[in-house]
Amino acid sequence: MSTANPTPVRVGMSGTFAGKSYAIIARVVMGMEDQGETYYWNEFYLSDGSDRIAMLVCEKVYGAQQWRLFTEFTPTSPLTAREAGLKKVGDRVNLDGVSAEVTVVDETRVYSIEGKAPDWVSVGDVAQYFNAEASGKMWVVSWSGDEVEYYRGMQLHPEMVAQALRLPAASFKASSASGSGGNRIFGIGAALLTFAVAGYFLFRGCARSHLTAKPSTPPSPPAPVVQRRPAPAPLLTVGTNLVIAGESYRVITHRVTGFTKVNAQWNTHHYQITDDKGQTNLLTARVQPAVTNWHLFKTHAATRPPAPAVAASMRVGEQVLLDDFSGAVVEMLMSREVSRHGPPIEGFAPSGLTYHYLAAGNGGILLACWNGQGITFYRGALVAQLTPE
Repeated sequence: MSTANPTPVRVGMSGTFAGKSYAIIARVVMGMEDQGETYYWNEFYLSDGSDRIAMLVCEKVYGAQQWRLFTEFTPTSPLTAREAGLKKVGDRVNLDGVSAEVTVVDETRVYSIEGKAPDWVSVGDVAQYFNAEASGKMWVVSWSGDEVEYYRGMQLHPEMVAQALRLPAASFKASSASGSGGNRIFGIGAALLTFAVAGYFLFRGCARSHLTAKPSTPPSPPAPVVQRRPAPAPLLTVGTNLVIAGESYRVITHRVTGFTKVNAQWNTHHYQITDDKGQTNLLTARVQPAVTNWHLFKTHAATRPPAPAVAASMRVGEQVLLDDFSGAVVEMLMSREVSRHGPPIEGFAPSGLTYHYLAAGNGGILLACWNGQGITFYRGALVAQLTPE
């Protein structure tokens, strides 16, 4: 095996993932045995200055890099190491109030370390893990000795990794991950929801802060290369006057926003509009074959806004309570600016990535926008009628 780093990511780099700033403190080469063959992959340990470590994982899948970000969480119903060790494929486990089925049970080994890994990670370490799945979600449990750890993860398009680390996107497209690869695909697709943007969450097994898994079913054929879907022709232009629910507005910004998920990339239109009082609002359009649905979002000044790190820890299905809004997260999003005519839109970074969650409740829609510098909230609702003047 080769322990050389086949990626453009290096120990000592820093970047922003899911709205949090991290420094890369170590690279660890991991491996696992499967039917007499050893599979290897790279894990980059990320530190945000706290005692919790995140991992950026790169593996070779059908000759291309697959990137995943893993973060540790505390379950509502934790297991002891003995209880975890008794789990078998097909057993049920409840970590977050959901009954899930154990789908994979295995172990992994540390083969090489570059940089300063946490004290509990050493070459030769072996640890056990299992995956549990339910309703399109997966939980990862890892243990060595008496210590048990729990992780969630997110699939990252190489373009997102490049932007987070401020590296050229082309450097990721040309390279491939380390080791014998194994040509394995693991994934859980999420549904396309109200905002016409889908999230793709993928979780894999881990070995004491080292994350991988083998498939519980045979691998699928490689997916075709997905091209970015362009936005349709703009429906409005800067300077257009509008009437919405009897109120007059004027378009002051037209922004093309790019969204990316594992198996889809697309652009969409955002419009910043101002009313007669000079207050700005966000107007979005979901274009469908037979109809265009408009949503109007007004900036919400939260009484006690959560920090970006709190928003970054949210997940689909989690409850949101903000002032008089009560609802559940229905989508997690990442966006970047493709082009813009007019002043910046509040909460949407003009450079780099912006992270979002979309929550739905009886009071309409709540849109959160954040990066490492701050967080902005919008309250929105479907527009019954929009009339350009």
